[in-house]
Amino acid sequence: MKFVQRRAGRYEFRYPLPDDLAGKPVPHFCPEALAPLVNARAGRFKTELVRSLQTNDGPIADRRVLPHIAEVHGLVDLARRFLRDGPAAGISPDQIAAMARDHEIHLLGADEAIRAKGIGLDMTREDGQGPHDGFGMTGDDLGAYRMLVAELDRYTRQQAAQMRPGESTNSFVNRAVEARGFVLHPNDPAWRQLDLAFVKAQRSALAGIRKRLDGDEELAPERVSERTGMVLTAALRLWAEAGGAGARKPQPSSIAEAERAARRFVELHGDLPITAITKAHARAFRDALVQLPKALPARLGRLPLPKLLKEDLTKYARRNAQTVNKTLALLSGVLARAERDGHFEALPAWANPFHVGFDVAPAEREPYEPFSAAELQRLFASPVFARGERPLGGQGEAAYWFPLIALFSGARRTEIAQLKIGDVRQGEGGIWYLDITNEGADQNLKTVSSGRSVPVHHELIRLGLVDMVAARAKAQPPTAPLWPAFAPPIDPKAKAWTKWFGRYLGLHVVDHSAKTFHSFRHTFKRACREAGLSEEVHNALTGHAGGGVGRRYGRERRADGTLDCGISLARLHTEIDKVVYRGVTLPTSHRVAMRATEEPQ
Repeated sequence: MKFVQRRAGRYEFRYPLPDDLAGKPVPHFCPEALAPLVNARAGRFKTELVRSLQTNDGPIADRRVLPHIAEVHGLVDLARRFLRDGPAAGISPDQIAAMARDHEIHLLGADEAIRAKGIGLDMTREDGQGPHDGFGMTGDDLGAYRMLVAELDRYTRQQAAQMRPGESTNSFVNRAVEARGFVLHPNDPAWRQLDLAFVKAQRSALAGIRKRLDGDEELAPERVSERTGMVLTAALRLWAEAGGAGARKPQPSSIAEAERAARRFVELHGDLPITAITKAHARAFRDALVQLPKALPARLGRLPLPKLLKEDLTKYARRNAQTVNKTLALLSGVLARAERDGHFEALPAWANPFHVGFDVAPAEREPYEPFSAAELQRLFASPVFARGERPLGGQGEAAYWFPLIALFSGARRTEIAQLKIGDVRQGEGGIWYLDITNEGADQNLKTVSSGRSVPVHHELIRLGLVDMVAARAKAQPPTAPLWPAFAPPIDPKAKAWTKWFGRYLGLHVVDHSAKTFHSFRHTFKRACREAGLSEEVHNALTGHAGGGVGRRYGRERRADGTLDCGISLARLHTEIDKVVYRGVTLPTSHRVAMRATEEPQ
């Protein structure tokens, strides 16, 4: 895996920064989000980013490095935009609060300096008396200062009452904005928010000064960060890492989708602190997603979201509401994890801003339908099954076996694609079964209940599945992929195969959005019910988590140390063989010996 290096027995992530950033001076007012790329002592961008992956296992390191790669690519893009466009326009509520607090601290500090040194005003001093010693205030100093503070307090209270800050307040605001390098349009509402926040800060400071003048101790408030709490990309990393060993982690595909969603959000709004993200931000993001097509040419796909929205996208098919809702749900999950960790405790009324999804029409919520007997008949009369054709997009024998395995096991596309040779094994009583797990390299499960053992249906044995596996086992170790074209990484290859199958299905069987590869899973579930299988049994075969807590009772430990589903393999074998498809002529026996030309080079 690129960017993974073994050092002193441990794996680490090493990312050389591109030439246009590496070692270059960092401009003033650099966004805090770029801190991982900056050598603060030298005031320059780093030449290389190095992080430990906390493992000495190669396959684990390859998986752990993926979120790091995505994060650094996002940081590099952000750094380039900052160097090209300058400081980001706009000020967040957290930044306004921090600037107002700094103004209050400045006023209280100035007061302390005046009273500590004094002015030296003494109306009763006689000629020849020495100068003021510079320690504290004289009585006349104190009287004059009280009058000044009272007048300033009256003036500030009037500004607050009128909600009309004066020129002196505007001057303070202008200097603060300029000092931080912010770029604000003259009509930006942030000016008004800053003016009012500074008036409030001045009132608080003057109240503290008056207490001091009465002899009370009044401490200056502590400074606050303009980025209170973590930013979105940091929250994403926390969600993706999901704790230590044994913690339930998001699937790599979900992490990749969440990273794409976060990248688009950052392109639109910047890498905001999660406490500053509002429903207005989420709605704007949602409405931008609606305008994006399902798929884009590479040239357009690389454009930042604001520039992409300016392109003419009318000739591309629009994405549907369910896809938009899924994107929002991923970012909602990222913030929900941060909320559990206490990052929103300062906001007692906080609500997840990404809960702004669309209401999906009932007809669209469950788009998949099972295949009819006539449709299955047309499938098995098509060139792959009737004439032995193997289209390039079908990836060899996967074109033949994936539909059949799904039809007689209910397995998902990725569960079939990620099978290793050793995952088709023989258990007690000589029963052949598919061991669907997440234990191998790049093997993942959709849910915890998806891990299961599914007996091989007698029709699959008749068609030659076991013989095909035996032929593969003679040439490759048990850990090798069962399908030569599906070596890790599997997910993008499985998606590409599904696109091919969708085209094949539309050409030879049925062209309908409700009929896809996932329809085999629905077809199998319906066939189980028709065959009289109990819900508990067919849920065990398909990995559905039905039956509540009691379903996990009675599970026995197998010889390899793993637990079964609570139903014996012999019972599952008897039950699955009851599944039949009446009115469907299945292919004839198809015994395939894997040729050397199919082996990966």
